[in-house]
Order: sequence, then C-alpha cells, then structure tokens
Amino acid sequence: MTASPANTIIRRDPWQSLWRFVAQDRLLASELTGLAMLLALAATLPQAPHGDAAAYSRWLSDTQSRFGSLTTVLTTLGLFDIVHSILFRAVAGLLGLTLVARLIDRLVEFRAASRLADPPDTAHALSVERPPAEIVRKLRGYRVRQLDAPTLLLDRFPRAHLGSIAAYTGALIVLIGLALSTMTDWRVDRLNALPDIPTPILNTPYTLTSRIDAAGQIDVTLAQAGAPIAQGVIAPGRPLITRAASVFVRELLPALRVKAHGIGGQPLKLQNSAQSTPTDELLFTFDENRREAFFAAPDAQMAVRVSLEEVNGEPRAYTVSIVSIPDAETILTAPLAPGQVIDANGNRFQFIGESHAVLAVVYAPSQIVTLGGLIVSIVGLASTAFYRPRRIWLITQEAGTRLACDDPDFDLARLAGAER
Repeated sequence: MTASPANTIIRRDPWQSLWRFVAQDRLLASELTGLAMLLALAATLPQAPHGDAAAYSRWLSDTQSRFGSLTTVLTTLGLFDIVHSILFRAVAGLLGLTLVARLIDRLVEFRAASRLADPPDTAHALSVERPPAEIVRKLRGYRVRQLDAPTLLLDRFPRAHLGSIAAYTGALIVLIGLALSTMTDWRVDRLNALPDIPTPILNTPYTLTSRIDAAGQIDVTLAQAGAPIAQGVIAPGRPLITRAASVFVRELLPALRVKAHGIGGQPLKLQNSAQSTPTDELLFTFDENRREAFFAAPDAQMAVRVSLEEVNGEPRAYTVSIVSIPDAETILTAPLAPGQVIDANGNRFQFIGESHAVLAVVYAPSQIVTLGGLIVSIVGLASTAFYRPRRIWLITQEAGTRLACDDPDFDLARLAGAER
C-alpha cells in the first residue's frame, strides 16, 4: 500500500460525525439512565398537583413540613414537577433524537439486507465433508439464495431486522405518549363526593354523583353537561374505568345527615352559617382535618356542635353539644350514636349516619399510546435477543463444503456436526 503524501489533507464530514455521535450506544445508555433516574425521583418525591388550588395548598403544606428549608431548593430544581421540568424535556428530546437516528440506521440496514453479498474478509469459516443440502436442512427460518454455481447464501434477513426496528419504534411511541400526557391527561386526586349531590370535577365539563350502601360499595354516575355518560359500582380496589375518565376510591369517611322538628312536630329550618339559606336538612362530612360541625336552628333559638373523636385510632365516637342562642347556656352535652334522636327542650334533632367517599378521577388517554409502545418495544427486544441477524455462506468444494458466517458467536462446528 502506497503511503499518503505528508501534505495530504483528510477532510471529515461534520454531519456524518454528528450522526455517529447521536446514534452511538454510550449516548443512548446515558439518556436512558438519566430518564430512569428522573422518573425514579418523580415516583419518590411528592409531585405538585395542577389545576386544583385546594389540593396544591395541601401539597405545599405537607411538603414544607416534610422537607423544611430544602423545599425552596428542590422547587427551584424542578424536582417537585419533574415531568414538566426543562431537564426532563431536554433528556426526553435528546433521547427521541437518538432513537430516530438509530431507527433510520436500522431501516437502511433493512434495505441493504435484501442484496446479495460475498463473504466478508472478517467472516469466520470452517471446512466440512458434508454436502450443502444436508446442512441447509438443519437451518430453519433461513432464506436460501444462490450467489453463483458453487455458493449458497443463507440469511435471516430481512425479518431479523424487524426486531430492532420494532424496539426503536416502540420506544419512540412511548416518548410520544409521555409528551401527550402533559397536554391531554388530567387527574383530581382528592374529590369529596357527597352522597346524592352532583359534585363538579374541577376544570372539566364533568360532574360526579355517588351513593354509598351499607357494604361500602359506591354507585357512581359520571355526567357531562347534566347528561349521564357512565355509571357503575366501585369499591376499594375496584375502580370504574370508562372512556371519559376512571374513578378510584381513595377513602370512605363518616358523615352525618341532620334533620330537626320543633315542639309541635313541625320541621325546623337549619343553617350551617349565617349566610346560608335555611333548609330542612344538612349533611356534614368529617375527615382528619375537619372533626367538628356547627349549625343552628333559628326558630328554636339553638346552636349545635357535633364533634368526632377517635376510638382505637379510628374516627368513630360523636359528641353533641346544644347551646341556647340568646343566653349561651349549654342545654346538653352527650355522646351521640349515628341514627340517634336527641331531645332538647322538646325540640328533636335526628342524626342519620352516612358515609362520603374521597375519590380520585383520572383521564389519561396517553396511557394507551404509552402501553402500546411499550408492548411493541418489548416484543422487538425479545425478537432481537432470540432472532439475531446472521448470514451463512455454503461454498461447494471438491473435498466437501466450506462454511462461512458473519456472526462470530455462531457455532459453525455444531452446525457441521450431527446436532444443530
């Protein structure tokens, strides 16, 4: 080989160098590792809710009490909203670019695989005494083509490339699903669904009505613009999944429905605040942040407080206190059992035990796209692992057959032996 002159300038194609950099294995591994770490952080750290001011206030209070002075630092880094952070989008975007480059490379290989090729210089070879026809019978799933009179080419192309193409295509679909999730998906983590009262789902056109039976099963109806679009019975571990949204049970919490009658048996109007409209009955719900309820019976000149206390760590025991409005004199203080009727100076207050549900409502159409991409990618990876690209040349010689293969890990001696 003649040496190049000393003054020869070797020009490199910058676009080809950039392409090789983007499509290299190390960059892909680094991007996948970075994305996995960010998703792990998103699963570990409490992520800020969107579109619900009350839920955001609760989240902020819990986060500040848990992380203290680190809250500001973690918020600045975007770790409490990782999916919407610039870092996550940058890593996902670079990963998508790498996957596109590698997919194009595989498509080019797929196209080139249909061409006939002579054995490369790097192919490892073996000479055997068996005839080519006997060896061909052992190779299942291989395409057999004639190069020339003494040479047969057996390969797994183009099907062997479909696995890697599917793996990269599926990964791109997963990324598309993640991108769609930030634009189409929404969720309400803690929706207080009062019995038989349509509850609007914040920032959506939907309302939800629930009714809880004695067994703790919840009959929910999802409506849009007042028209029911889905109905079903849910329970802890048994959600309602519809095209519009999926409804999950978070908690079942106690509630009391209150009615009252005056001395003459006439219904008493009740108010839970000075600005509220008097009504024949009131519904009070209780949770860990709301253990007391107050209401008044203006016609009877009485104010009532109901408090819920814990028994063995669970909110079960009620106490009722009734006070005379004019002189603030306590009329009675007594334990209260759901279903009990309390008599106060001839006025009867009935407390009906009920339950209310805390639900999670999720709309995530992107999950179908993500799941489909994940399945395609897994099938492609499995196909790549069990169906590797390979070419084998069988060259007929006077003393037998010469075998050559471009896969250095393939055992030609086993192929030439009695067993495959």
